[in-house]
Amino acid sequence: MASARGLLSGWLLALTIPLLSNAVTISARSAAGLDDQARIVLALTELLGAALFAFEPLIVAGFALLLGAFAFAAAVHISLGKAPWQLLFYALVATLLLYFTKRSKRIDTGS
Repeated sequence: MASARGLLSGWLLALTIPLLSNAVTISARSAAGLDDQARIVLALTELLGAALFAFEPLIVAGFALLLGAFAFAAAVHISLGKAPWQLLFYALVATLLLYFTKRSKRIDTGS
């Protein structure tokens, strides 16, 4: 589970960096009405969530940050008339990884 969480976290980190530095992504978010401060907060929330999600003691905090960032990003996508399928997929994968991580921990401790 740790490897899968690490892979998802790395993938999300790689996809989120353009929110901070890519001119095309920045202009697209600006066209959606997302000012620089909101864009930066969204990116930092997702980056922090992805980083925390990779570490087992912090998985729940990372999961909460990721879901919040995904929900906000989905709202932006919907306002642009786009379907946020990739965000739904990431949220589903993160939910399954959290579930299986917690489940394996319960099995290991015998609870």
